Amino acid sequence: MNKDKVTVGQFALLLLLVTSGSKFLSLPSILAGDVGHDSWLVLCVAFLWDGVCLAFLGWALKLNQQNHLSLDKILRTTLTPIVEKLVLLVFFVLFVTRSIVLLNSCYRMFAVTFDVSTNWIMFVLPIVAVSFFAIARGFVSIARVGQLMCALIVLCIVALLSFTVRQTDFGGLLPIAEAGWNNIIKTAFDRCFWFADYIFVYFVMENLHIKKRTFAPIFASFAVGVVLTVAMNAIFVALFGSIAPEIKLAMSKISVFSVSETTNGRWDWLTLSVWIMSVLIKIVIFIYCAYKSGEKLFGLHFTKPNVWAILVIALLLMTPLLISAETIVQDFMTKLLVPFAVVQYILPLSLPLLTTIANKKMTVEVPNE
Repeated sequence: MNKDKVTVGQFALLLLLVTSGSKFLSLPSILAGDVGHDSWLVLCVAFLWDGVCLAFLGWALKLNQQNHLSLDKILRTTLTPIVEKLVLLVFFVLFVTRSIVLLNSCYRMFAVTFDVSTNWIMFVLPIVAVSFFAIARGFVSIARVGQLMCALIVLCIVALLSFTVRQTDFGGLLPIAEAGWNNIIKTAFDRCFWFADYIFVYFVMENLHIKKRTFAPIFASFAVGVVLTVAMNAIFVALFGSIAPEIKLAMSKISVFSVSETTNGRWDWLTLSVWIMSVLIKIVIFIYCAYKSGEKLFGLHFTKPNVWAILVIALLLMTPLLISAETIVQDFMTKLLVPFAVVQYILPLSLPLLTTIANKKMTVEVPNE
């Protein structure tokens, strides 16, 4: 049994979860600091470009059904082994860095909202342990958890936003594009680190089971994730206005406006607890991809999860003990903006062509064997 095999439906549901989950935490305040109440337009621009890249990626995935090639093999066959290693290195750094940022947001979420006091090490290690289990069981285990939790998580997000929207004055979003379209588009590019959540499929693409309907479920899930995320951001900036940049955890503050009393008391904490599962699932996916990119980077193939590789990733996740996550986002990300943008956006646009070339080369090589 292939433990990493995943269906289009499972990929689509995971895409929905990772698209909306993490963008409900620290990103809204960052964008509000950049462009004020036009931050929701930054999301629209970024998601529009994500949609274009996702279409090209879906095209490449269909082409890849001919030989079921892995990303590293496509790059090695069409470009050079050096380019392959450089791309895998960028992926490794990207996944580790995004995991750190997500872990930091979750850490603050648990401390502030749920009043759970613990240190960074004891918070991170259990999540690393869950990731180790997911690696051992294969990506299919993550996909099945996503299937089980997706509907419940989406319902909780809709419930939180539905109660909040009644108290929101959307006049705070006017005038539209006050920051200027040039500034909005520039901000979307400068903050591209937070987007292109589809990149995890690169490390399961050779095991992705494609049926005739490829684009419909993927884009339906992507559209739902986009609508929920843009709606949340618009509600956030409309509610908090000029103080939005100071609200570091958007969802925890928005949930305050969705408080509803029942005969058994408040239930908003329950919906928030279920929603945070989407962020934890995303962290596990990114740690899984960091492990796989490191494995391919060094040309290794472990039949069982390698403890030393997991320990290296765990040690890298302890970086916030030395450097704050805010410093990582503001300084480190700025220096790596272009390499990250290449694997997030240039690679999917070129992947159909690279996959076609790789398929032709594989077809030529087979008769000669």
